[in-house]
Amino acid sequence: MSSDDHMAFAVAEGKAELSEVAAEAGDAVTRELLAMMGGFPDPADEAAFLEQMAKDRRVVIRLRVDRLYGTSLGG
Repeated sequence: MSSDDHMAFAVAEGKAELSEVAAEAGDAVTRELLAMMGGFPDPADEAAFLEQMAKDRRVVIRLRVDRLYGTSLGG
């Protein structure tokens, strides 16, 4: 968030859930990460992305927001 006076803020309260660690290209975690990226037009780029996510042992953090509040949430 931003505002002219830099005093706007938002708070999201809830639970966080971690996925398993990405183990190999094409597993459920790397596919979920790919879905967040929106995909790649070139299949070679997609394959490289999946490989890198597994190599980096990436995880997905899912935030289940129960409460959202702040100073400028309505526009």
